Amino acid sequence: MAITNVSSSTFLSDTINLIRDKIKNNVTDPLASSRSSIEKFVLTSYPQRAVTYPIITVTDRNITQPSRLGMASESTLMRIDVEIRVWARNVKERDELTQQIYDYLRTNQLDKTTGLADSNLHDFTLMSAVNVDESGENAVKSKVMEVRFLLLIN
Repeated sequence: MAITNVSSSTFLSDTINLIRDKIKNNVTDPLASSRSSIEKFVLTSYPQRAVTYPIITVTDRNITQPSRLGMASESTLMRIDVEIRVWARNVKERDELTQQIYDYLRTNQLDKTTGLADSNLHDFTLMSAVNVDESGENAVKSKVMEVRFLLLIN
């Protein structure tokens, strides 16, 4: 089931699944034509089995409640930090996929049909993007992006 709106009662899983689906549908898989039907390009957890790179993982990093929306209100603002990690075969592939993800999230915040704001994810911020490369010539190259969204919980 595709998530189209981040609900107050399921905001954590909704956020992760929504971002996963947005990336899956808007970032080009370099191996789409050769990837088997059971292999996934975008995952919501770190792989526990052998995978074919590149892959992208989307996980939650941190949740904070910066403020309530009034003294007599149960509504609150929440900040959710999401880790988007690109695992690739080489630096060029890693950087190109990272750029596609960033460009999509940055430019589709307010779009009326695909926008993140209409899904209740506001104020997109790239907090960091850090290279984490394994040593060795054929080692996996990865980049860990931490992005932040603000959401309204009623």
